[in-house]
Amino acid sequence: MIYIAPKMALKLSKAHGKVMTTVEQTLNFIREAFRKAETNLIKEDVMSMKKLAAVFLALVLVLGLFSGAVAEEKKYTIGFSNVWVGNTYGIQCVNELEAFLQSNPQVEEYYIYNADNDVNKQISDIEDLIAKGVDMIILQPISAESVAAVVEEAYDAGIVVVDSTSPLADATDAYHVSVVAKDYDFGYIGMKWLCEQIGGEGNVICLDGMAGLSSAVLRMEGAQAALAEYPNVKIIASEYGDWDYATTKPIVENLLATYDDIDAVWSSGGDMTRAAIEAWAEAGREWVPMMGEDCNGFLKLWCQYKSEGLSCIAVSLPSWLHAYAAELGIQVLNGTYEGEKDIVVEIPTFGNDEVEDYVRYDLSDSFWGQTHMTEEQIVALYGNGNDGSQGLTGAGAASDH
Repeated sequence: MIYIAPKMALKLSKAHGKVMTTVEQTLNFIREAFRKAETNLIKEDVMSMKKLAAVFLALVLVLGLFSGAVAEEKKYTIGFSNVWVGNTYGIQCVNELEAFLQSNPQVEEYYIYNADNDVNKQISDIEDLIAKGVDMIILQPISAESVAAVVEEAYDAGIVVVDSTSPLADATDAYHVSVVAKDYDFGYIGMKWLCEQIGGEGNVICLDGMAGLSSAVLRMEGAQAALAEYPNVKIIASEYGDWDYATTKPIVENLLATYDDIDAVWSSGGDMTRAAIEAWAEAGREWVPMMGEDCNGFLKLWCQYKSEGLSCIAVSLPSWLHAYAAELGIQVLNGTYEGEKDIVVEIPTFGNDEVEDYVRYDLSDSFWGQTHMTEEQIVALYGNGNDGSQGLTGAGAASDH
């Protein structure tokens, strides 16, 4: 129907002796109709006026459809500046984004750059996207302050700037939409739950994310805020596991060998909690409450050991945030976005009673449960032992991840 609209406009306009092929011409025709209607109000009877009103309403409808057709036909080039894809969560975030971009008919081409947690590389990546003349840049900033100047350059160049996961508002307002889930809340929710589980007294070890990265800093700040409410709960050790299973497991093994009185495990990421559970089981230690995310490998182990006394909470940042940011950015490009500039996505949580609803035994440990991908895409990426790193293949993609 939407592609018939221009033909309808042409047919109606020809009937009145005018040819309308653009929105501007159609608007001019409607203005002329208004003028004639005003002139003839005294002369025309009520029935004629009703006919004129009906014709006018039809033209308004046609104009709306015509405008929609124009918007539908627009094609865009999209750029994404990513922090890092060094773990399973980062990989799925990119997969979610690509799944959306490849399925959207308005996306003609896209570029995905990864900064490898290097501020200078991220600045260079954004400069390259500006030089390529992309229509939109989706940005996960390493830190808002470090990229503010180049973001403002993109914004001033007329590029739609969409912030994803880490707020730019701390350093600049040169963006169109920001989509974040608060890392501070992530850390707070998890630590508060742990403190409640151990009765407000005991020793906690912390498995932190990546040193210096804003999301890791904010998560720990949230954890410290919750801890302030429980003066008898102490952090006895905190180590960076880089959100990585292989990095974290020997760290936890060493902590278990060092401390006999660990009462809870706060973790900044699900892959790190998976490593903690494995180390705990191998050491034969009594289970303590642990915080994780919706990482499938963690969920499988949680389900395996919960009957033996393991109690956990999954506090998750959805892996579809970049894809959602892209969706809103395209609305901005189309001129149809009517939402807020700054959007905060609620952080979903679940516990022992709900974990069986989220675990996927048919998929690899690398899958993350909060997804907007289709089942076909999920199975292609994470079925048959795949870890998602092979990515989705599709036209229009250019990537260095």
